[in-house]
Amino acid sequence: MGCPKKYHTQEDKLQAVRENSKRYYAKHRRDISARRKVAYQTQSSRCVSERQETFRITSQPTPPKVQNTSQSTGHKDTHSTNKFITRLKKIRNTNQYKVIPVPAVTVPTVPPPPDPFPRFNAEALKILQEFEDFLVGKAPSDYVKFLLRCYFKDSSRQQGEIGLFVEPLDVLYQMKEAYGSISTKALQADGPSDRQKKLDCAGKKIGMLIWWLEDIWRTAIDGPYGLCVAYNRNTLAWQREAKDV
Repeated sequence: MGCPKKYHTQEDKLQAVRENSKRYYAKHRRDISARRKVAYQTQSSRCVSERQETFRITSQPTPPKVQNTSQSTGHKDTHSTNKFITRLKKIRNTNQYKVIPVPAVTVPTVPPPPDPFPRFNAEALKILQEFEDFLVGKAPSDYVKFLLRCYFKDSSRQQGEIGLFVEPLDVLYQMKEAYGSISTKALQADGPSDRQKKLDCAGKKIGMLIWWLEDIWRTAIDGPYGLCVAYNRNTLAWQREAKDV
């Protein structure tokens, strides 16, 4: 046969546990109270220590802020990359700080890009030399006078030929376009500077000669008579403007 049940219901079991707990507490009440007291004192001392530590940290003075000397004076040196750098170090066992120097880091300066203007100037001078060689050493006004003499002179093999004023235009157009490209590049690189303006003005005589020849060609397109009348009346652009050159 098996052992008889000690508890017939769950309530009987719980009642027995409660009675055992009461008997154990009554027997060991002093020991339990002593352990609780020790645990309470330990927890209380730990909380007090944490509050004191928090108060000590928050009550410490804030380290003063040190500004860079170059920034505080508002001066900025674009040629030097050395800066005066410091940091704060707390003095041991005190709430004070002292300033200690830190070696400055020197950053190498980047050299400026080479000046491209001398190259533009050399290319422009080369075109101007080609222009002078094309005129065979003559000034633009003298070159036009030479062409008109060949056009009107009886002994000239090119008398009355309008090609005298048209054929030079092809070469002059190429020179003007090449010189204008150089002048534009110089303007983009150097801006509207004095040397850029000087370079641009030096090439205007190419465009001026083109304008004179185009004016003569349009006047002579119907024959030598129209050009002769305009020449005698001093209405050609070359006659009006050559005096100011």
